[in-house]
Amino acid sequence: MAENTGISWAHNTQNFWVGCDKCAPECAHCYIYREIRKQADWQGDSGLRKPWGEVYLTKTWKDPAKWEMEAFRADHAKRVFTCSLSDFFHVKADPWRETAWRIIRHTPHLVWLILTKRPELIANRLPPDWRRGYRNVWLGVSTGCNQTLHKMDTLRKIPAALRWVSTEPLLEDISQKINLDGYSWVVTGGESGNGGEYLWDPTGKKFHWREEFELDGRRTMLLKWAENLRDKTKAPGLPFMFKQVTATRSGQGVNALGQVWHEFPPAPNGMEWAPPAEIAAKNF
Repeated sequence: MAENTGISWAHNTQNFWVGCDKCAPECAHCYIYREIRKQADWQGDSGLRKPWGEVYLTKTWKDPAKWEMEAFRADHAKRVFTCSLSDFFHVKADPWRETAWRIIRHTPHLVWLILTKRPELIANRLPPDWRRGYRNVWLGVSTGCNQTLHKMDTLRKIPAALRWVSTEPLLEDISQKINLDGYSWVVTGGESGNGGEYLWDPTGKKFHWREEFELDGRRTMLLKWAENLRDKTKAPGLPFMFKQVTATRSGQGVNALGQVWHEFPPAPNGMEWAPPAEIAAKNF
């Protein structure tokens, strides 16, 4: 198996492109900055490649075909996250998205987890044969505070085989206002990163420009917020995924809610999921 990800809810990560722009409070301390700067240093172009403002093509477009062959031979499905270092619906990726859709269409044993903070851009960027959605594409939206819950309403209007929501980083208790109608999976977790830890202030401007250029820091997630969201998710019987607590490193405290909550919707077309990637347990 060619797992290439440390993300606990995916078997593989495929970045067709990297680079993004901050567009919501959740973006303030985004890990993209750290990861893209690392890539730039490795490739010797740290003075050219920037995490924000530009989008860059990657050289990994042939990897999904390898994963598809592996999954086909093993007769199981694999979850592939795209784009972990960008946004699949970023406007600057418009010239390349049609080719990405073609790869997705021809890898039926890969279930593509497409997570966006820009659901308003989806409708005009779907492939012509989308209809009610590709069976192997799960459309997700990211929201971690009450200010951005409306993004779920936007995605709710888009036809999809499955809709999901990632509430990471969870910045406040959203359990009372979140509407899970039309959604089939909930993922949540705290923010990771170096620097000081502090409680986010939801009473300021809709976008906290004070935080936009801060590179370090992490905002506290109270476990009670995650517990409330878990209870809201489990009430209608939806699968729930708890990724991590607030910590300097990602993946910490996976059992902080009393057990490891790593639940997933069933794979499409009656397939079984591939065994999960081997990720060391980081208990609370």
